[in-house]
Amino acid sequence: MTSKIKQPISLKDNIHTILYGSKDEKEKLKGQYFHIADTPEFMKEKGLIGEFFSVRYGIISRHKNKDEDHNLSGQNWVDICKKITDPFAIIKNGCTYRLFTDVKINNRNIVVCVGVKNIGKALDVNAVTTAFGYRDRLITGEILYRSKKNNP
Repeated sequence: MTSKIKQPISLKDNIHTILYGSKDEKEKLKGQYFHIADTPEFMKEKGLIGEFFSVRYGIISRHKNKDEDHNLSGQNWVDICKKITDPFAIIKNGCTYRLFTDVKINNRNIVVCVGVKNIGKALDVNAVTTAFGYRDRLITGEILYRSKKNNP
């Protein structure tokens, strides 16, 4: 019998507080994990075995006011929650997976690379990187998936 891991609270329901809440409101959420999305079957077949994706408070707070073109708004985080299950590419490098999608920031499509680790009952998003492309960066690893319909 497989035990089901308890799903953390929803990122979508808490993103506004994380980004714009009072100091006391934010303090209550520090250290928390937030549910992003359930893992689709096709990803499980690629090795991303886990019931859902979650992200830690600190990963989100790092992007607050990062810079004008890469500052992720509450809506951008909601978009990532929707799009993470339909990436345009998945790359595996060692024990880490990178899921590539895009979001619109300041009327520009920005590539978002979501780093995933801790494959198991829950998939831990341990990095979210924004870029206009990956110039001067070497992306290494095995391409596990490339979408035929979803290309930025």
